[in-house]
Amino acid sequence: MNKDTSGGDARHKREHWSSQWDYIMSMIGYCVGFGNLWRFPYLCNRNGGGAFLIPFLIFIVIAALPVFYLEASMAQFSGKGAVQTWNFCPLLKGIGIGTVIQVAICQPYYQILLAWPIYYMVKSCSSVLPWTTCGNWWNTDLCVEDISTLKGHSMNSTHVLNYTDAAGINGTGTSIAELWRNKTLSHTAVEEFYQYNVLNISSGIHEIGSMQWHIVGCLFASYVLIFLSLFRGIKASGKVVYVTALLPYILLVAIFIRTCMLPGAVDGILYYLKPDFSKLLTGQVWSEACIQVFYSLGPGWGIIMTASSYNKFREPTLRDAVILCTVSEGTSIFAGFVTFAILGVMAERIGVPIFEVVSSGPGLGFVAYPEALSHLPLPQLWSFLFFLMLLTVGLDSQFMFVELLSTTVIDQFPTTLRHRRGWVTGVICVIAFAAGIIICTQGGPYIMQLLDWYLAALSLYLFCTLECVAAVWLYGNTMYICMCAVMLSIKQLNEDIDMMSGRPLPVLVKVLWGIITPAILVIVFITTISQYESPTYGKYTYPVEATVVGWMVALLPVVPVIIVMIKALIKQHGSLQQRLMLSLRPNSQWRPAEDSLTTRHKESLLRNRRTFSENLRYIFKTPTQSKR
Repeated sequence: MNKDTSGGDARHKREHWSSQWDYIMSMIGYCVGFGNLWRFPYLCNRNGGGAFLIPFLIFIVIAALPVFYLEASMAQFSGKGAVQTWNFCPLLKGIGIGTVIQVAICQPYYQILLAWPIYYMVKSCSSVLPWTTCGNWWNTDLCVEDISTLKGHSMNSTHVLNYTDAAGINGTGTSIAELWRNKTLSHTAVEEFYQYNVLNISSGIHEIGSMQWHIVGCLFASYVLIFLSLFRGIKASGKVVYVTALLPYILLVAIFIRTCMLPGAVDGILYYLKPDFSKLLTGQVWSEACIQVFYSLGPGWGIIMTASSYNKFREPTLRDAVILCTVSEGTSIFAGFVTFAILGVMAERIGVPIFEVVSSGPGLGFVAYPEALSHLPLPQLWSFLFFLMLLTVGLDSQFMFVELLSTTVIDQFPTTLRHRRGWVTGVICVIAFAAGIIICTQGGPYIMQLLDWYLAALSLYLFCTLECVAAVWLYGNTMYICMCAVMLSIKQLNEDIDMMSGRPLPVLVKVLWGIITPAILVIVFITTISQYESPTYGKYTYPVEATVVGWMVALLPVVPVIIVMIKALIKQHGSLQQRLMLSLRPNSQWRPAEDSLTTRHKESLLRNRRTFSENLRYIFKTPTQSKR
């Protein structure tokens, strides 16, 4: 076995997926998350229905897919994780560290979305679903059991359908509560179960309140599932995902077929698809389409790099990227059919237009869906299957989050930790569980909302933009200026991918990587920042000090980029320009994952570096030098 350490020339043989299908299934599980199920359908309906698919599909092709392919290619070529892959451009290695910080902050609070389905699954085994009745210890005097009793009530009625969209995780938007708040005064049983039993939420972020031990227990159970799936590495987790990635599709199709048999389902589907092309004239539609694409596929988090680093060197990354993007976003579109079929049934029962029951976020997953499923035959079975689906969807994403953290640690200390992956995974799970306990308090949902609101506010599009710039314009110093026009060579990157896949980069990919994709990302980044609003939780407004903390969280992933840049410049010698040029060059640890190609790759780097230097001398030579 060839040896390797992170700091030397020796190399450890990296573990690989047992088959390419293990990788495909793992990445499908990562890309298909809660946002596909409860955020995309709402955005699609709000932004022109079927017309929203036009900008959505455009941004998949020209923005998300190119970044996905770039991250997968760089990591597969080097066989390194999210941090070590940046050895190709040491000046920007802080981006890799920033992605790890993003995941380290996100993972503990995201895990709570696995604890809630586990709790609902346990309660689904009751003889009577507890969210279908009033008179329980958590119910108020305003509780209403059957929403059909609200049928025909007007704005001045005395009942309420008060679905609160708690925690805007993975999507914000108008909740059913906001649409009904002024119509009536009562709460449905399903909403009171969510608010006063599951969350038992306090009055604000300043009131942490007591621990919700039933959620703590479910959170612990979710980490046990994570550990058991990952402690033996990707060869074991690659088999688990065949269940966790495929099961949601089976259950989603089953729920869709059963829902379509109920009155109102077809009306909901037609409402979902009805196009409003006038919406395409507004910038918000295009901005939200791009944001949703990146939100769903997940580039810029280091996950794609981590998973791809376990691929065999010759795997066709472009093919895999196209497959994964197609499956992920196709799932989003299909989830819209299921969601609006459910909402159509609800609207039919209540006797109101469909737009009055449209919502997004956990309020849809933990209020609207349970309400609709409780009226099916065998409601306990359908509810259990639905929350099992939510659990498996969340597990797949968390598999990759924890895998990124463990891979990063092991890549830093390969000699010591390579054979102790189980211990590393266990320690990460324990630390994350301890960090996530605060989300299990009464004030936890406010903390979760604040973190989710700010975490990727600055870093996500900044990192993706810099990835394109570093790989295309800076890698191997292959950017050069000729005849007073900016010309993009991408020569070194093209040779690396040709070495790996046996074919050069398509011209369209070069244009996208070099110009179109980074330009779009810059525009979306500026638009997002300019339109950013202070966080809210329903009608609750966060205090100023909470907003300050939020922006500090937003800056945390960016800080390592600046620190590593300064450190890289100080480490080199010479003038500032010389230091800059040297820190842009790949370091000695950057090499192909296939050892037999190392010498060929070094020669390629030296050849392109000489070409770059000759171009610079040609550009900046004086008229006298030119005549000579």
